[in-house]
Amino acid sequence: MQFSSIVLATLASTAALAAPWKPSVDNEIRVILSDLGETGAQNVFPEGKRASQSPSQFGPFRTVELQLGKDVQNQDYRCQILDPANKPIVLLRGANTDITFGDGDKGAWTFRHESEVRQIICDPTFKKIGSDATEIRVVLSNQGTETGSQTVFAEGSRQEKRPVGSSGPFETVELRVGALVEKQDQRCQIVDKAGKPIIVLRGENRDITFADGDKGEWTLEKESEVSKIVCDPHFKAMRV
Repeated sequence: MQFSSIVLATLASTAALAAPWKPSVDNEIRVILSDLGETGAQNVFPEGKRASQSPSQFGPFRTVELQLGKDVQNQDYRCQILDPANKPIVLLRGANTDITFGDGDKGAWTFRHESEVRQIICDPTFKKIGSDATEIRVVLSNQGTETGSQTVFAEGSRQEKRPVGSSGPFETVELRVGALVEKQDQRCQIVDKAGKPIIVLRGENRDITFADGDKGEWTLEKESEVSKIVCDPHFKAMRV
């Protein structure tokens, strides 16, 4: 009887040792906020559904990082952080500017401006924003001759470019400032073949610089060829 008990115990022990090892599943979605000093917060989110949480500390913070476990099915998962006014915070990483952020094993995103964070949202339907949201685009056109040109500028510094594709002559010009361009009142100027600024009209405005303002095209006072486009964050309205 004692012998049988010993044998059974030995078999049970052997079976336990022979049981296959099952690795733990790493499907954690972790958002890490930091001020690059002593202030920080970490939140963990479930996979596969939209979820929102408040950080344990509101900051202000300067960076945010998304860390996706290797077993998270959607490795393109993205999250978003909101400021105290419930507006998405604009983030920068390398050449990317966005209001949602991913992992991609590329480290932390930097806040465009240091900010408190009141809410974090992670959603499997979030997508990377289109490049046009960060562009400054000047569109020249002439309906009569079906001539057009689109020239793209980066924000932040004075730039001069020849119109792409054609120098005209043109009848209208439009400035399209992307939603994530910091300076929404950015202005540009078009210059004729003689090197003189071209006068443009929109509503009651008669100017030698032009803006977006979601108000559409400006009309050239006189149909003209364009030799150069100048975009400068220091331009102001210069009515003539």
